[in-house]
Amino acid sequence: MPEIDENQLAGYRQVAEFVQKGMANPKLRRQLMEIQKELYPNLPNEVDVANPVLERVDALAKLIEDDKKERQERDAKLAEENQKSTWERQWLTGRKKLTDSGVNPEGIEAVEKLMTERSIADHEAGWALFERLNPPPPPPMSGSSRFNWFEGADKQPDLQQLFNQDYDGFLGKAIDSARRDFKSGGAG
Repeated sequence: MPEIDENQLAGYRQVAEFVQKGMANPKLRRQLMEIQKELYPNLPNEVDVANPVLERVDALAKLIEDDKKERQERDAKLAEENQKSTWERQWLTGRKKLTDSGVNPEGIEAVEKLMTERSIADHEAGWALFERLNPPPPPPMSGSSRFNWFEGADKQPDLQQLFNQDYDGFLGKAIDSARRDFKSGGAG
């Protein structure tokens, strides 16, 4: 047996301790096995057994991740379609409510244009805003009141005599007033 000196023995012990500590550490164990495989390719070790298993595990992990991504995309698309369908139903229901309440197609079109401009999703709220911005014209005078010239006549002293059927008194004041206007140059 060849003889080794104390320095060589200490070096061998140091290498053996290094390898033992490295093999005890899970992270370093794989690296040491790969170094061994690189130096001695024909010598079987744990890398030969682990690599096919790890490759299959990686393939399965990729399949799971791809499936998860595909399901998330499908669920997001389905949720978007459901939301769109809900909005369309709400839109059509709102339009029907306006039609049922007597709004003509041009009015509905104007309300929907306003709703689009103001980002309003509810037809009733859109109609309320439209009516506020475009109030209906005042109602026409009824035929029974004619011109209603004498409305408030009891509060106007000039017309009080006419209202009480004192035609002579009314005409006397009206003629005097017209003469004064003519003399002062106010007539004309």
